[in-house]
Amino acid sequence: MNILILGDYENVYSASEAAERLKNKGWHITSITRPVRSEEVPALAEDAEAIVLVRERTPMNRPVIEQLRKVKLISQTGKGTAHLDTEALEEMGIDLRKTPGGAKASVVELTIGLMIGVSRQFALHQHSFQKGEWIQHPGMELRGKQLGILGFGSIGREVTTVAQALGMRVKVWRPTGGDGLEKDYKVEAAELEEILQTSDVISLHMRFTPEWEGFLTKAKLSLMKKHAVFINTSRGAFVEEDALAELIAKKSIGGAGIDVFREEPLRDHPFLRNTDNILLTPHIGYVTFDVLQRFAEAALTNVEQYF
Repeated sequence: MNILILGDYENVYSASEAAERLKNKGWHITSITRPVRSEEVPALAEDAEAIVLVRERTPMNRPVIEQLRKVKLISQTGKGTAHLDTEALEEMGIDLRKTPGGAKASVVELTIGLMIGVSRQFALHQHSFQKGEWIQHPGMELRGKQLGILGFGSIGREVTTVAQALGMRVKVWRPTGGDGLEKDYKVEAAELEEILQTSDVISLHMRFTPEWEGFLTKAKLSLMKKHAVFINTSRGAFVEEDALAELIAKKSIGGAGIDVFREEPLRDHPFLRNTDNILLTPHIGYVTFDVLQRFAEAALTNVEQYF
C-alpha cells in the first residue's frame, strides 16, 4: 500500500505515531513537505492508492483528479472541501474521508489573541518601537463591549464562551437561522445589519461555500462603528478585501485582525501597505504542533480503516 501526503510543510505526518504504525504493517508513506502545484499531483501520485491532504494547501481540480488512476481514497484533514472538485472525485470512484475539527482550540485562541492585539494596538506599538519611539497609544478594553459573531458553529460557540469570560456581551447571526443554541449560551440572535451596526468587535466564523463569496461587501462593512474591530480567522473569500483595506486606511473602522486571505500566500496587497491598525498572521489558526499531530493521527487512521 502506498500513501502520498501532500502539504506536510512542518514534516509532522511522516514521524507521527500513526505513520509508524502503518510502516510497521509494511505500508509505504511518501510525505511532501514543500508546496505542490496542482499539475504536479498526478506524477507524485502515480503509485499511490491513498492521498492525505493537509488542509487546503493543495487544490485538486477535475483535470488533476481525472489523472489519478490508482487512487481509491482522499483523506482530508479538516472538513473543508472548497479546494476539491467533489463531483469529479465521485465520478472517478474516489472516496473522500474527512477528519473531525481538531483545530478548534487553536483557532479560538488565535481569534481571542487577535481581538486583544488589535484592540490594544499591538501593531502600532511595535512600529513605534522600531522607530525608536516610546508612545503609549490608548487602546480599547474588551470588558463590557459587544462581540458580534457571524456564524455560530463549534468555533463560534467556543469563542463566545471565552469572550463572555472576558466580560463581553455577545450577539450572533447565523446564515441558516437560529436553532435554539443561542439560549444555551445566553446570547442574543440578531440580523446581520444590526450586528454590524452595534458591535464593537466583529468575528467571522462561517463555513465557506461558493455562494458566500464576497458577501461582506463595502456597503456592509461600512455599517461598522468607527472604533470597531474586524476579525477573520475563517476564510478570506467571504470579504471584499480591497474595501476592508480602504476602510481601515481611512480609519472608518478601528482596525482588523486577519489570518486568512483570498489568495495565499499574501504578496502585494493593500493590507501590507497599512499596518498601523491591522494585525496580520499567515493562516496560522490551525498551525500548532498539537493540531497537526491530531490531524496526522486522524487522517492516517482514516486510511488504515478504509483499507
